[in-house]
This record gives sequence, structure tokens and C-alpha cells, in this order.
Amino acid sequence: MRIPLLLTALLSLVLFTACSSVSYNPTVFDYFIAKDELKKTPVKKVIIASVNVTGEPTRSILRDSVPKIDGMVIDYLKSNGYEIAPQHLFNNAWQQALLNYGDFYDPTTGKVDTVGWQRVMATTFQSLQEHKDIDAVLFTDVIAHDVQHSSSMKHYARWYGVTREPATEGASSSVPIDFNWTQIIKGASLVITMYATDGRPLFASRGGMDTLHAIDTRKSQKGFVRRKKILSNSSRIEEGIELAFHPLIKMSGYPGPEKPEKKDKSQ
Repeated sequence: MRIPLLLTALLSLVLFTACSSVSYNPTVFDYFIAKDELKKTPVKKVIIASVNVTGEPTRSILRDSVPKIDGMVIDYLKSNGYEIAPQHLFNNAWQQALLNYGDFYDPTTGKVDTVGWQRVMATTFQSLQEHKDIDAVLFTDVIAHDVQHSSSMKHYARWYGVTREPATEGASSSVPIDFNWTQIIKGASLVITMYATDGRPLFASRGGMDTLHAIDTRKSQKGFVRRKKILSNSSRIEEGIELAFHPLIKMSGYPGPEKPEKKDKSQ
């Protein structure tokens, strides 16, 4: 009897390991979620900010993709029961705050005046509190950052929960054996930040989307070049959106571990 039981246990272990190797990705972002706050006062209606939470403008390489991504975020929120407030309410409040305190971003130095940013943010939020039906302000920053393909067999790049194979530009997809995989390239990710209208942080996370560079196979000296079509794969954007909103909106097949519930100290 012990042999069949042992075989069953081993088979279960193999299946579990196989499933885990497919789904688990250790690069998922360590999200923040104010569970108690959200249980006490559920968010039903959000307004999407037209600026980045950092105060910095979106990188030029990504700007054309922002309207598409924001549109997909809105569709995702609506499909999960959220209402979306008109964005002009945020724009009006933001512009009025800028008139009061001046622009806090210096394009010549690329630096943000932290004090100015705090004043503009606080005043904007204060104005939005007049709209009692708006529960939260949602920032949807699209960022570019360093990523790297692995030198292992399939040369995947992994970050913020996604796994991406190397992209190529040109008729051929073959890459020389001695290709330098240690090169640093850029990847694009979605940063989600949610605040209550009184400024309390409610949720923050990130989801990877796609690489911004590909291997140019047309040249004799192979190397990475900027991709001609930036963030053109909608399914990869969708994956990034789902990752960035988890667990605020549960993602099916989430590739990371769930955070344990904090025990009530009074018990």
C-alpha cells in the first residue's frame, strides 16, 4: 500500500511544481492596500487624474500611449463595478491650484519642487471634496525604467509580475549565440496610486507591460534598438493593468503570493 501512496504523493508534488513554475513570478510588486479603510468606506466612484502622482511629466517615448492605456483602465474599472467621475473636475481643480501656487516642475532641470507639489496636491484634493459622490482620486502613471533580459536559455526579462521574451526588429528572429544579453534596456510599467479625497492613501501597486527595445537583426553587429511600435500589444497592457490593480480588483491567476491577513490584537 505504501508504494501507490508514495507515487500519488510524488505525482501531486510534480503537478504542483509544474503549475507553480508556470504561474509564480517573484518580481510582483509589493503592493500597499488599506484594507480596513476600504472595508469601512468602500470606493465606488473614482476620478482619474490627468497628471502623474510624482509631479513629473510622462517620458516622451510613452506619451502617445497614455490615452490608450487610460482608456483601457477606465474600461477595466467599469467592468468591475466602479463609476468614473468626469475628468474635467480634476483638471479644473488642478489648474486653479497651479494658478495659486505656480508650477512646481522645472523642465530645464527636470526637478520637482516638493513643497510646491504638496501645496498643489492638497489644494486640488480640498476642491474635490466638494463633490461628495467622488470617493477617491486615481493616478495612472506610465513609466519607463531599466530592465534586463536573462542570459539563460530563453532569455526572458522579468519585472513587476510579467515575463517577456526578447523582441526583434527585422525579417529574421535569429540571434547570434554570442549576443551580449547583459545590456540594460527600458521596460514600461503602469503605476497605480489611489487616495481618498482627504489625502489618505488607499492603494498603490505596479504592473509590468512590455519592453521598449528590440534586437535589430538587420545589422551585422546585433544590438538593441528602440522598438518602432511602442506598447502596441493590447494583451500585454491588459496584463499590466490587472497586475497593477491586484488585489483591489482580484486578478485571476495572480503570479505572486497573497499577503497574510493581520490578526486582530484584541483577540
